[in-house]
Parts: sequence; C-alpha cells; structure tokens
Amino acid sequence: MTPEQFQDITNAARAQIEERLGIRARSFRRAVARAGRLLPAGARQAAGSLLEIEARMRNPKLAARLDPHVAQQALARFSAQMRGIEPGKRQAMDRAVFWAEIGFRAAVFLALLIGFLVWRGYL
Repeated sequence: MTPEQFQDITNAARAQIEERLGIRARSFRRAVARAGRLLPAGARQAAGSLLEIEARMRNPKLAARLDPHVAQQALARFSAQMRGIEPGKRQAMDRAVFWAEIGFRAAVFLALLIGFLVWRGYL
C-alpha cells in the first residue's frame, strides 16, 4: 500500500466526520480526537484501526507489508457506522433543549410573579 492510497482513505474518513458531525480538522487523527464520544463505538474502533495503520505507514518496511484490503475494510466499517448519524440532528436537538429551557424559566418566573402579586393583594 502506498502512502497516497492510505492518504485517500483517511481523507475520505475525515470528510465523513466533517459531513456528518460538522467537525473540521486538518488531519484524520485530529478529526477523530475532536469528535471523541460523538463517534459511535464501532466508528471509534474502525478509526483506531486506521490510526494504527497510519502509524505503521511511517515505517517504510512495515508500509510495504501492509495489505490495502485491511485499510479498505476499516474504512468500510467506519463508513457503515457513520451512515447512521443524521447530519444536523445533534444541533437541532441542542437548539430544542435551549429553547425549552428558556420557556421553562419564563414559566417559572411568571408563576412566581403571579404568586407574589396574589400574595401582596394586587390580583
């Protein structure tokens, strides 16, 4: 396996992380580190396999012995796990929780205000 072939594989995986999770990074290693627990367990394992292969690719003797099929399989496992992630779903959920919290706090404030006005005899 040539370094260029492996670079194409890691670029494809990094592009999937950017597309599905919205995490931009210059390298695949950095993208995996930034994604952290946002990656499904299977995707983290496949990414770990790709990172191990990347470490082996730095050694010319080990790089010549690497089977390209192993890296392709790791990329296929990674891609299968990443297909299950819906882009934008996490951001939409975060926005929904944010607005729900604001609504709850406003409701509590209004209930306390009305309770205070009733207690003081203004209502």
